[in-house]
Amino acid sequence: MEQNVLNFKNWILEQKSDQYSIQDEDNRIFLFAAYAEACIRFHEMGIVEFQITRKTDQEVIFYLHFQLNDETHAKYLFEQLQDCLIKTGPIIKKRILLSCSSALTTSFFAQKLNQTAELLNLHYEFHAVSFNYLPEVGANYDIILLAPQIAFKKKEFQNAFGKKPILEIPGKLFGSYDVMGIIELINQNFSVSDNMTPSEKSYVLSSIRKIMAITTRIDSQFKISYRIYHHNKIIRSETIIKDRIDYHDFEDILNTVSVYEKDIDTVVISVPGVVHKGNVKLDNSNFNELNMKERLSERYPYHFIITNNANSTALGLYHLQNDFNSVIYHSQLKVGERAGQGIVINGQVITGKNGVAGEVNYLLENKDNREISTPDKAAKAVANYIISDIAIVSPEAVYIRCELIHETKKVKEYIQKRMDEEYIPELFILDHATEYMFYGAQIMASERKKDD
Repeated sequence: MEQNVLNFKNWILEQKSDQYSIQDEDNRIFLFAAYAEACIRFHEMGIVEFQITRKTDQEVIFYLHFQLNDETHAKYLFEQLQDCLIKTGPIIKKRILLSCSSALTTSFFAQKLNQTAELLNLHYEFHAVSFNYLPEVGANYDIILLAPQIAFKKKEFQNAFGKKPILEIPGKLFGSYDVMGIIELINQNFSVSDNMTPSEKSYVLSSIRKIMAITTRIDSQFKISYRIYHHNKIIRSETIIKDRIDYHDFEDILNTVSVYEKDIDTVVISVPGVVHKGNVKLDNSNFNELNMKERLSERYPYHFIITNNANSTALGLYHLQNDFNSVIYHSQLKVGERAGQGIVINGQVITGKNGVAGEVNYLLENKDNREISTPDKAAKAVANYIISDIAIVSPEAVYIRCELIHETKKVKEYIQKRMDEEYIPELFILDHATEYMFYGAQIMASERKKDD
């Protein structure tokens, strides 16, 4: 093992804590905490791999790898792993509400279901209520089960709770207190509702050059994914999962990839924020006001294209459809000011003066757009943004990505209050944007002239 890697390994082993235990196994170090465990692997060529897995469901919640070139940076990454490991808590259980006419029968049923869920290590928590109180408390649960005697009220409750799953308990399960039958019913529903969108198809553009695309997206955590394309195939693909985004994450990826891959022609990096001529403006990041293109070009022998992630997503969407000449991709997080748009007209990404086009954060300084905590508030905020789009660009289609919005009906209703029907664009819900972002990045790389 190289001396700098050995020094780093020994340093990690010295970082003892009363919140986790350390175990050394040759080329691996394990950190065991209450709810998660971390594995640090040491590979050839100074490649170090960090991974944290949550114990209860074996989900990977932190992952990155890097080439150990800078000891200070490596220690900084370990501190991030350490912080994530310590902060990982227990899984939040799915809350399930049973309801019947009086709640007496369902209370007994809920008790038996809780006992079985604990025995089988299922992440379910059951409660019971009479149907008279269901409208008051139902919003606090992930799924509602109706006893056979009140199943006729399902439509009424569905109208009140929108997309929330409401299931009828079959009479044969309810009458026999078939606990396992109820759990199977719930499992089937969650397997559908948790995966509403099937695995996305990977769109690969034909290209002779070897192209690398790096995308960023924000869910509950930051996820930085990269792919390398060559001769119509994805030849390498990885995702880094962290609590925050850092400029050095991109250098770590490039350092690692450069060990294994040669002859990469173009690297397209899609990031949040205002992007203009390689310069990025992103508040609360360590690459705000940083010219990423210049800095990366000084270190690596690739041609770099730095772009806004909404722009690359919109470009991918535009080229994967044939019905519209102008499209907008609108990404809306729960927090109102975290919104962005990509605008494509006749195949051209509209970036505007100094790259600020699509930064809708600057629009509509009102409470509706700053306090997005419910589907209705989200729909109203997105509608306001689209009304501005219509007045300025009048797009033919708008693709909306927002975890609080699962259908376009409410958004359209708010737009109709201020706009005639003839001006309203086609509205679509987009559950996942990653594949479109990757495809847009490929298009940007392929359209680059060889001598640029």
